[in-house]
Amino acid sequence: MVTLIIAGGFVCGRKDPETGRIRVLFVGDMIRVSPYPILLAEPSIDVRFAWPVGSDLTQMSLPLAMKFYRQYTPRSYSIFAQNDVIIIDNPDASIFEPKYFFWFNDAVLQNGSGFFMVGGNAAFGGHPGTNWGETPVQDILPVWCVDFGWKQIGRVVITDDDHEFVASLPFERRWEWMEAVGGNEVIAREGTRIIAESRSIGAQAGNFGTWHESGGWVNPFWVTWDPGEGRAFIQSTDWTPGGGTVLMRWPYYADYVINLMTYLSMNPVPADLDLMHELRGMFQEFRSLKNYVFSIMDFAERLGANMMPVLEVLTEIDAEYQQSVEAYIDQDYPRAGEMIKSSIEGLSDASALAFRLKDQVMLWIYFIEWLIVTGTLSIAGFVIWTLMIRRRLYEEVESTRFTGR
Repeated sequence: MVTLIIAGGFVCGRKDPETGRIRVLFVGDMIRVSPYPILLAEPSIDVRFAWPVGSDLTQMSLPLAMKFYRQYTPRSYSIFAQNDVIIIDNPDASIFEPKYFFWFNDAVLQNGSGFFMVGGNAAFGGHPGTNWGETPVQDILPVWCVDFGWKQIGRVVITDDDHEFVASLPFERRWEWMEAVGGNEVIAREGTRIIAESRSIGAQAGNFGTWHESGGWVNPFWVTWDPGEGRAFIQSTDWTPGGGTVLMRWPYYADYVINLMTYLSMNPVPADLDLMHELRGMFQEFRSLKNYVFSIMDFAERLGANMMPVLEVLTEIDAEYQQSVEAYIDQDYPRAGEMIKSSIEGLSDASALAFRLKDQVMLWIYFIEWLIVTGTLSIAGFVIWTLMIRRRLYEEVESTRFTGR
């Protein structure tokens, strides 16, 4: 465990005591264009999914969704409560058996887990018949859910610059995603901390700097509090495609996701944003490049190429990568940066080797096909030459004339 100081005393940050990683349970839309690849690539996070990876809840029937959740969720509360952070990403509340609502509740209040609910039309109370405020989860949310509540386009305003999570991100300028967001209507509970709001845009269409001085609405955007032994945080709008499309284009989207998991697990959020942004980018690059190398290898092996030389190189690279992960978790960031950079260079070499082996087998395939085509043409040409040119192979016949009778 890691100990950090928060106003009021000492708090033990939650993480796996054996691996030093933050254990995150992701419940909801785990599509590939979402925080899904970010959480997988981050060395400090061990993400577990309560759904088939890549599934889209909006395209799934209620019975199938309930079946998947039962299959992928820990079967006992003791295992469930080992998660340091639980993400509720826009799942329909009606898919959960009643016991799971109490598990969410107890994991936060009694076990000290972090809890994050993010908007979408099935979160909070935005979707007909799925108001989370009617479940025990309401007890840990820092906001009151509003039935069928939805706010149209508003402008995000940071209201608490000194908050640890806000201070870990670059808000010296306004970003595109902050200028126009819609989301679930919620009401902040007493004793919670509102660190960002969405406010109604002025009457002039498209003029995001003009405000309603009276009569305009204000809706909580980021709200947090520490109920019981744990910590809870909400975002009233989406963070995946749809409502969160513009947010996902934010250059610091990955830092926002990872820093939020760190904050929710009550671990200290790294202060050097530029360094962490660079390191996280390299770990994501490593994962993408490794997947690319494997795709080349898979293609080449289907053609009959021997990829063992590439596998030997990858084994060495993986060993170096694991060392970079260990250094990163130990917060030895300079060493982690050197080793992950070296691992990326090694993957580039492995990619070049895989391409050479692929090109070799494709050259042999080309040569064999050339022989087949050339041989076929030669045989066909010989047959044609024999039948059409070498007329002496045929017996001459005399001309005949029909004279009649």
